[in-house]
Amino acid sequence: MKESLLSVEWSGTGSCHILLFYTLVTLYCVKDEWEAAMYLEFFSMNHSPFGVTPDTRFLYLSPQHEDALATLLYGIRERRGFMILTGEVGTGKSTTIRALLNELKNDVETSLVLNPLLSTDELVKTISRDFGCAVAETDNVQTVLEHLNLFLLENDQKGRNAVVIIDESQNLSLESLEMVRLLSNLETETHKLIQIVLVGQPELETKLADPALRQLRQRIQIAHRLHPLNCEETKNYVIHRVKQSGPKCCIVFQSTALKKIYEYTSGFPRLINTLGELMLVTAFTKETHVITNAIVDQAFKEMLDKSWQKVPLWKKVLGIGGKEPRHVNNT
Repeated sequence: MKESLLSVEWSGTGSCHILLFYTLVTLYCVKDEWEAAMYLEFFSMNHSPFGVTPDTRFLYLSPQHEDALATLLYGIRERRGFMILTGEVGTGKSTTIRALLNELKNDVETSLVLNPLLSTDELVKTISRDFGCAVAETDNVQTVLEHLNLFLLENDQKGRNAVVIIDESQNLSLESLEMVRLLSNLETETHKLIQIVLVGQPELETKLADPALRQLRQRIQIAHRLHPLNCEETKNYVIHRVKQSGPKCCIVFQSTALKKIYEYTSGFPRLINTLGELMLVTAFTKETHVITNAIVDQAFKEMLDKSWQKVPLWKKVLGIGGKEPRHVNNT
């Protein structure tokens, strides 16, 4: 048997299929980077402006997002204890939180919990570890809380603050929310030792209305809700992100195309980013630097297409896909 890259004998159609499979897997893993690299050069961009991750380099503060950020900063600095930030999926909650973390000074210790589906024990241990406390797997909750309280007292004596931010808080169990309330009991006679920000979808508000959580609800000092962008904010959002992609960016939007982006996305930043990425790819394939109504329409259609109908750029180049799979009747 001959040695090969895949340690198989390359003979017959089976070997060709294996080679093709590995080639396609490799291409699939890098396709997003490849597509982005191609249109970045075409539009003279340094970075993709419509990524789906909360990249604060492209942060656009609409009046409501600016207000949310300022309100949370105030609550943390004034040690108001409990705060909540809610909004529908894709309204910019995670980006706002990232911007909040960037704004906090070095005199604030932070814990960011991204996975709320933890037991009460693991939740407390995760927060304690984020603060640098030594936590053993065998430690019970009482021991962890004692260590955490000691840390917070020492932190306070140094003139430092501490904040816990829990994302996707609507997924916290009632038991975990009660544990979060107990954390807020860590205080001095004059102020809270730890500030807690719960971030989540509107379901969080519904959950907090549960009579079993009335003690926690009464402690909420600040509550802010984010809404989708309006038409003008959507236009500003798109233009801002494109400008941030590079000083020599070469792309123009028809005014009616910007309005159509709002109509298709209803002002949800996450949907704007998804549509924006597809618009750039579509414009690149058409070799145009002008985003027209037709390009927005085509990008939106592609966004709505079923997964088997989607044809990524790397498949277009290879001439693969794009047709509905045929159902073969073997009877």
